[in-house]
Amino acid sequence: MLTERENMEICWNHEQPEWVPMINTASQMIITPEVNDRPLFMSGKDQFGLEWELDPKHPELMTHVKPGGEVFDDISDWEDFIKFPDFKDKDWNAARERTKAMWAKKDQLQGYFVGNMGAFERICAMMGHVNGIIAQFMDDEAYAAYVNAYADYRINLFALLKEYLDIDFVMMHDDWGNQKSMFLSPEEWRRFYKEPERRMAQAAHDLGMHYMHHSCGYIEPIIGDLVEIGVDSWHAVQPVNDLKKIKETYGDKLIFAGAVDTQVTDRPGATEEEIRAEVRRVIDTLGKGGGLMASSSVMFSIVPKVDGIIDDEGKKYGNYATLKFD
Repeated sequence: MLTERENMEICWNHEQPEWVPMINTASQMIITPEVNDRPLFMSGKDQFGLEWELDPKHPELMTHVKPGGEVFDDISDWEDFIKFPDFKDKDWNAARERTKAMWAKKDQLQGYFVGNMGAFERICAMMGHVNGIIAQFMDDEAYAAYVNAYADYRINLFALLKEYLDIDFVMMHDDWGNQKSMFLSPEEWRRFYKEPERRMAQAAHDLGMHYMHHSCGYIEPIIGDLVEIGVDSWHAVQPVNDLKKIKETYGDKLIFAGAVDTQVTDRPGATEEEIRAEVRRVIDTLGKGGGLMASSSVMFSIVPKVDGIIDDEGKKYGNYATLKFD
């Protein structure tokens, strides 16, 4: 009988696994304090010195930048304010031992690291969202230099993650879309982000890791670019995109990850049957022939018990021996 690890690897290889891998039960997210992209579920500073805080009325939500905490407003000055961490001074041997305990079922589950706060999200956090969005128009050379420096910083980290933690894949996080459009045009994305993203994907591959990119929202115009530059998997996969068309076009080249829509599962009053029906919709739309790893589109639901229902329905419904597709 296949382990979850083996079944997931079949999916990564663009073959049909025995069942739809559910990310939260087929893999282990590796959290290590040596990397502090942002404090999660607690107030505090990140590794760039930016201060984050919880909403006291909604402590279940992720943190936000403390109002007024943005540190600069001119992209031309980014090198004076953004100091990329050099992780070589961290105790990576301690991280290795901690990971062994956290990932005790390494022979059964894959392991992955989430790189929160991609280059776009980071610049919006440091400069404020409006300044971050218009930064590319204020000094395009400085903006391009920043995005490439960000890629270098992540690539250096990948090598340490592989050497000491021996993870199977990285999930990089940068939300390029909202519910109606991209935050920057496809042409602007190609100009500033395509090659740095290619370099990060290639670096992961060179280290023997798969490369997954999480982006919420509408990014349909650049899916072909992601495939071209070697991104193995797109996580979020929200239905504001034409998922049927994307699956038909790129289903043999791109792994669809996440996809269970939080606007269905996490909305107030959502019933268990509605949540289960949403999981079935995802499998019916994206599961044919393999190429689907399912979870909440935002990785983990903030609503109690929802992830358990998602994983349970995926396990029951996602058996390829009994699945039937149109």
